[in-house]
Amino acid sequence: MTVSLTQLTTRSKQLADMVGSSFVGSTEWTDYINSGYGELYDLVVASFEDYFTTTASSTITTGATFSLPSAFYKIRGLDYLVGTQYVNCTQFNFNDRNTQSTWKSPALYNQSGRQYRIVADTVYIVPADQAAGTYQVWYVPALTPLSAGGDLLPTSLTKFGWEEYICLYAAERALNKQESDVTVISRQRQELAARIVKMSENRNIDQPERITDLQSTNSNSILRDFDGN
Repeated sequence: MTVSLTQLTTRSKQLADMVGSSFVGSTEWTDYINSGYGELYDLVVASFEDYFTTTASSTITTGATFSLPSAFYKIRGLDYLVGTQYVNCTQFNFNDRNTQSTWKSPALYNQSGRQYRIVADTVYIVPADQAAGTYQVWYVPALTPLSAGGDLLPTSLTKFGWEEYICLYAAERALNKQESDVTVISRQRQELAARIVKMSENRNIDQPERITDLQSTNSNSILRDFDGN
């Protein structure tokens, strides 16, 4: 099901009983709707269920950094290309930033021999002298605000009817401006938020996520490295 900005505006006005009213202007309605859209987007992103996750590739030829995609919001993972296969990179602790740069054995931390950290809009790779190569970023993009009447919400939100949260949010903002009672509509929005949080989680009920064991795959190699054998 597709839902446009025009449809969201109409439904918001209906909820606020402001159809035909000019008390709230069209630009203001769009602002309210985008604010509600932002809240809904965050509710769903926080489920960590990859409703919006995408990928982008970057290559380091010199130095030890590359820029994140312009639409970057949150990272889900970083891979390094070894031959024809990507392998995982892990994040290094900020307090270990200088210690890590002197480590040379890939077995000490991950299969690729590289770790990363995001600082501002840049990805830093250590060890710096091994940073060259191709990387794949798995990330959640930032929300793109709606502006034209025909702009559509992502179907990952509308196919479940979650766009109603945006309309309730916008209607509540409009009623607040009018200094009207928002008790009922605020309760409806909060109840819907609770349902969205609950139902957006655990998309794969067949095989739920498990804790990743970062130690076991490298523990024997680490011991061998420190023992010198």
